[in-house]
Amino acid sequence: MSGIRIRNRWAADVPVLAAALLSQQSGAHYLFRNPLPIPVEAFLHAHDAVEAWTAEVDGHAVGHVCRTGAPRGFPAADLLNEVCVRVHGGDAAELAWVSTLFVAAEARGLGIGRLLLQVVVDDILANRLRPCLEVLPTHPAAISLYLATGWRVVHRFRPDWLRAVAGGEGPDVHVMVLPDHQA
Repeated sequence: MSGIRIRNRWAADVPVLAAALLSQQSGAHYLFRNPLPIPVEAFLHAHDAVEAWTAEVDGHAVGHVCRTGAPRGFPAADLLNEVCVRVHGGDAAELAWVSTLFVAAEARGLGIGRLLLQVVVDDILANRLRPCLEVLPTHPAAISLYLATGWRVVHRFRPDWLRAVAGGEGPDVHVMVLPDHQA
């Protein structure tokens, strides 16, 4: 793990991370939609993340994760919040969402995804929030990482955007939580 560093994301990282995200898409199928209907910078939560981190290998940005608050402003947002509140208890203001976790193709297999996930979970728990995420399980390594670190699937659904892109084919979005006993 020498040469790997996780640090707060800088504004200058966003274009590099956007390029890395797009370049890994064909193999990982993350992003599922290509092109995205929004700028890649918006997908990375460049302007609305509560916290965001970059993984570097020998000074080169190769991975990303961020924490967002409860989702708002899109059709499935209420459903996502309701599902996680039902499992965790409390209210939507106590939820924190792991978002945009990815590692560039050339840096996979080094444990960077696990390090990024641990950093965001540690931050969520330190802020006494309840961890949630949503994932389209098209990249087996991502699902394996979440399950191996204690996350569990609490709901599956097919949002309108996925139905428009893939119809009834392929997997549904999985909503996952990290149960309290994992904290």
